Amino acid sequence: MGLIRTPERYRCGVAWAALTDPRLLFEGFWRSGISEEARWYGLPVLIGDPKEDAAAFAAVNPVEQASRIKAPLLLAFGGLDRRVPLEHGTRLRSALRAAGQEPEWVAYDDEGHGWLKPENSIDFARRMEAFLAKYLK
Repeated sequence: MGLIRTPERYRCGVAWAALTDPRLLFEGFWRSGISEEARWYGLPVLIGDPKEDAAAFAAVNPVEQASRIKAPLLLAFGGLDRRVPLEHGTRLRSALRAAGQEPEWVAYDDEGHGWLKPENSIDFARRMEAFLAKYLK
């Protein structure tokens, strides 16, 4: 959200297993640690109701605000992530592309919410190092 709210402060950004569409929290298409009761009774109290508070959701939804992102962005997600499913990344990537911004993308199909395999940790560190070196000169 920093790239959206205060773009003048950033030359680039990295979104690693980032929640990009809060509305997905209310959809039960993946198995997460959120119970059905929490999804339908707790989340509306804590973060709002996606229908009743649609304007507030849109204001803090990176997918819906993607056209405001102008800085280069590296997106990284795990294909097996149950906390922040890959759908978050693919939706933001599609929204950025529709806005004329091509993000750098990496998805580790065999990882969850973080990289446990050394080869993926090393690969991501190298990608992020190269990305930041390119834009933080």
